[in-house]
Amino acid sequence: MAAVPTPSFASGAIDIGPDVADADADAGDPGAGASRAEPPLGILIGGSPGPVEALGRPEERAPVRVVAEPIRVGRGTCLVVLPSWRPAIAVSVSTEQLLSATGLGFEQLVGAQLTVLMNPGALHDRELELQGWESGPAGRSRRGARS
Repeated sequence: MAAVPTPSFASGAIDIGPDVADADADAGDPGAGASRAEPPLGILIGGSPGPVEALGRPEERAPVRVVAEPIRVGRGTCLVVLPSWRPAIAVSVSTEQLLSATGLGFEQLVGAQLTVLMNPGALHDRELELQGWESGPAGRSRRGARS
C-alpha cells in the first residue's frame, strides 16, 4: 500500500496536490477549459438541420398555406392530416369551425380537399396556429390520384 503524503506546514504553504492546483489555475484563465472537449448542453431531436438564425423565432415566421386532408369527419371534431407538415399525424379540428370557414356542408367535408394557413416552424400540433380554412379548387387531384 502506498503512503499518503501528509501536508507540510514547515514552509507555511500547504501542498494541495495537482488536481486542485490545476482547477484553480483554470479558474483564473477563461480559455484554459476550452482546450478540453466538452459535450454539448443539449440536442433537439427532430429539429431542423438549417441554421437557427435563418429560421427565426416561431412567432416571427409568416404562416404558409398548405393542403389539409380530412380523414375522419365527426359531428364534433374532424381528424385532418397536413401532409407537408407531418403526414403520419392527424390533427383534431372542430367540425363547426371547418363548416363555417369553408361554407361546405357536413357531407361535403368527407373527401374534400382543404387548405389552411399554418405556422411552418411548428414542432407540435399545439403550435400549428391553424387559421384561414378554405376549400381547395375543384380541379385539384387528391394525394395518390393522377391528374
